[in-house]
Amino acid sequence: MGPIDTEKLRRLLGTPALKRLLDRLQRRFERGEEAGEAIGLTSVTAEERRAIETLLGRPAGRGASLRIPLTELEGMLRRSSAAPDLRSAVAALRGPLRDLRGEKAEERAAWQAVFRGAGAEADTLGLTGWLERLGQSGLLKRLAGSDPREGAELLRQALSILRQLPAGGISLSRLAARSLGDAHGLDARRPVATLVQRGIVARQNLEDSQTPEGVRETWAAAGVLVGGALSSTVLALNLPALPEGTTGRTLALLGASAEPAWLTLRQLLREPPVFSCAAKTVFICENPSVVFEAAEELGAACPPLVCTNGQRNAAVMTLLRQLVTAGGTLVYHGDFDWAGLTIANGVMEHLPVQPWRFDSGTYLEGAGRSGKLLSGSPVAARWDAALAAAMAAAGKAVEEEQVLDQLLADLREGAPPRPVAEEKISPTEAER
Repeated sequence: MGPIDTEKLRRLLGTPALKRLLDRLQRRFERGEEAGEAIGLTSVTAEERRAIETLLGRPAGRGASLRIPLTELEGMLRRSSAAPDLRSAVAALRGPLRDLRGEKAEERAAWQAVFRGAGAEADTLGLTGWLERLGQSGLLKRLAGSDPREGAELLRQALSILRQLPAGGISLSRLAARSLGDAHGLDARRPVATLVQRGIVARQNLEDSQTPEGVRETWAAAGVLVGGALSSTVLALNLPALPEGTTGRTLALLGASAEPAWLTLRQLLREPPVFSCAAKTVFICENPSVVFEAAEELGAACPPLVCTNGQRNAAVMTLLRQLVTAGGTLVYHGDFDWAGLTIANGVMEHLPVQPWRFDSGTYLEGAGRSGKLLSGSPVAARWDAALAAAMAAAGKAVEEEQVLDQLLADLREGAPPRPVAEEKISPTEAER
């Protein structure tokens, strides 16, 4: 390599009008490419055109684009003794050129080391798939700002917290303070919170919902309370709880008088009731009116009944999981409208729940007596492929209150009936 005349090089190639040309050359060299035969520039300004023509010593065309022959440019630099070649000229003007390929290889190796270092711990916690997805999706890299050292620290913190779960009703802020030294360290959208939530979802096969209630439900599944968990509630009647602990004694006392109970998520996680419901059917409804009428008409003779109160929240899902763990068989009924199907889909997607008078045949029986029209967008029912089509054809909503007599009869029997055969009533008959 010959000498470089820096002053001459700045006069020839280092002017502001040639900045775009230098930028393009620098990118090529830093990517590990050769200069090539030419570089094209589009939307060339008059100033750029004059600078390039001065550099080449000839006219450079009249169009809005220019094609600059690099062999000619490099020859000019050598003849002027400014630089022996284009690469050394760009390095002299811009400073040492980066080796982007080498940097990317080093970065890949660094991130591989991060995931390799967390592999044993993740495997022990049953989170191997979670760790793999963090790498494949690039989520950890984004959360860490592409810094492998920050990524390793985030993983360490997340795994440390996941190792402590499930907890026994600890508040989210206390868990954060104890684990991270920052009571807000697990607030929504904090990097560690995102990683831990994904870990809980993966380990317990939950829905990854980022709505406030979805986040609350995710933490609740791991025994962690968000915001005290007093606003997330579930209504129930005659739950078979042993009189152990505050929650269990409360349920037993209310059950003795056939009084409905409102339970908070805090109660269910802080002092989980011990249920005795092996081989028992637990009925689930959508509307509190069903619980009210069951308590009035059936009293202590009513089997266990849980109400979602028109939503699927953390308290509802926590209670239902506890009942499934205790051996209960869950059956579900809701409103025959699109919102009702959405709620039921969410429950049935994550729990072993069977429909209770919640099929197309039952719907068609009630649709002819309904005066309420369906509204909103259709939703498919995951448990009955024919239900959404039947509802769309009939165009009627059938609320639980309209079939209350049948529901109470089932509760009196203590078992749901067999689904109504779909062939008995057609959508056309239901419309009439």
